[in-house]
Parts: sequence; C-alpha cells; structure tokens
Amino acid sequence: MAEPEPKKPKAKDHVDLVFDAAKLKAKAKAKAIDGDADVESAKPHGHGGSRLLRRACCALGVVAAVAAVVMLVLSLTVLKVRDPTLSMDSVTVERFHVGFGTEASRPLRINVTLVAGIVIKNPNYESMRFGTSTTEFYVDGVPEYVGLGSAPPGEVAARGTSRVRVGMDVFVDRVGAAVVGEVLFGRGEVRLASHTAVDGRVSVLGGLYGRRAVRVAMRCRVVLRVSAAVVVAGSPSCVADFSSH
Repeated sequence: MAEPEPKKPKAKDHVDLVFDAAKLKAKAKAKAIDGDADVESAKPHGHGGSRLLRRACCALGVVAAVAAVVMLVLSLTVLKVRDPTLSMDSVTVERFHVGFGTEASRPLRINVTLVAGIVIKNPNYESMRFGTSTTEFYVDGVPEYVGLGSAPPGEVAARGTSRVRVGMDVFVDRVGAAVVGEVLFGRGEVRLASHTAVDGRVSVLGGLYGRRAVRVAMRCRVVLRVSAAVVVAGSPSCVADFSSH
C-alpha cells in the first residue's frame, strides 16, 4: 500500500512571514522612538550653548561700557589738564631813596625797591613744576620798563597753592620830568603796570599719559603814593591771561 505524500506547510510558512513582518515593524517603531528621544535630548544642549553665548556677549558689553565710563570720568578729572591761576596778592615797599641827580634831565633820583607776592594755584590732580618767573613794571605811557624782578623756580602740589616773592628796584625818575613833577608838586601818585609770566609743566599720571606745558601771564596795576618821607603801595588790581600748548 502506497504511503501518502506529506503535505507542505503552506499555512505555517505564511504565519511565520506575518510574524516576522510584525517584529520588523515593531523594531522600526522602537528605533524611530529612540531617534526622537535623541533629538529631544540634544535640543536642550543646543539652547544652553546659545544662552551661554548670549550671556558672555552681554558681560563683554557691560565691561566695555564700564571701561568707557571710567575713561570718560578720568578724562574729565585726572587726565584733564586745567590752566593754573596766577594772582598778585600784595605789593610792599621794602626800600625808598630820594636823591638829587647831576644831570639836568634827571634832577631828582627816585629809587623804590618793591616786593610783590605772586600766588600760583594749581587746580590739577598732578603737581606742576614752574620755571623762573619774571615781573616787569611799567609806567603808563612809557614803552620801556622801569623795574625788573624774578622769582626762583619751584613746584606746586596737586590742587595746591604756592606763593613766591619777587623783589625789584623801580627807578621812577627814569620816565622823565612829568613823574618827578607829580611827586614834587602834585598828589605824589605814580601809576604802575606790571607784567608777570610763569612757564609750567604738568605731568599726567607721572608722565605715563604725557606732559603738558602751560604758560600763565598776568597784568596788574598798582598806585605808588610817593612823598619826601615815605612811599605807600596800594592794593594791586590784576587780570590774568592764559595760554597753553
């Protein structure tokens, strides 16, 4: 008796194929979920880097703004060189001599020794050095000076004041008979005009930021009341002119 032929498992093979397709679909879905999770986990890191970059830029901007403000304040205070002020606070008569001359054009010799007090004020935050200052005295209407004096060089402290004394001999009789006549027969007033010049130099931040030279000039007017016995100097009236480079 012939054996029956074995049947092919067609249905089973079909089930296996269906099962394998379902597994592949599940694996693909799991990979997709894992990929989305990776993308989501990567996003916060990207936003954090941008946030740090923005913070760094803001901090840099704040530092630059503060530095600009500091430089502006320094340029308006410490680094700004201001012109010093110059004044004459007093004129005193130290010696007075009247004698008769041998020349017909100068019958009377009048020699007055004056001492002028010169005040230099330094408004800067750095000290100022100044050289020898000169003071010239003139009589109204006469082109040449009748007295010349000088003061030694020195230094004015930061935002400080320095006072120097200038001594000079004023030969009043050199200006002619008009002044002599005023002394002998008039009110005895001799009007003098003075010119004082001081050259100084200010070193900013000890010279690291440069040096600036300043020239201060001052003109004053003072009245001498001359008599046969005494000479009295009035209070000076001054106007200062400034020039710097």
